[in-house]
Amino acid sequence: MDPLTQGLVGATLPQSLAKKTNIWVASACGFLAGLAPDLDVFIRSSEDPLLFLEYHRQFTHSLIFIPFGGFICAFLFFY
Repeated sequence: MDPLTQGLVGATLPQSLAKKTNIWVASACGFLAGLAPDLDVFIRSSEDPLLFLEYHRQFTHSLIFIPFGGFICAFLFFY
């Protein structure tokens, strides 16, 4: 899935649950939270230039990471 579609899918649920006054904030937070699993591309190593390919779409795309990733995003967005 491309990043734009992943962000848009992440923005749909908060839009449906938010109040009309907060819909843009909820959409932005959902969009950014939808992009959060792709933050694994920032895993870099000067010794192994292909390390990010080994870890891309590994632990951040697992079902176990979803609650932790959601908590991290919520913590960053609300505090």
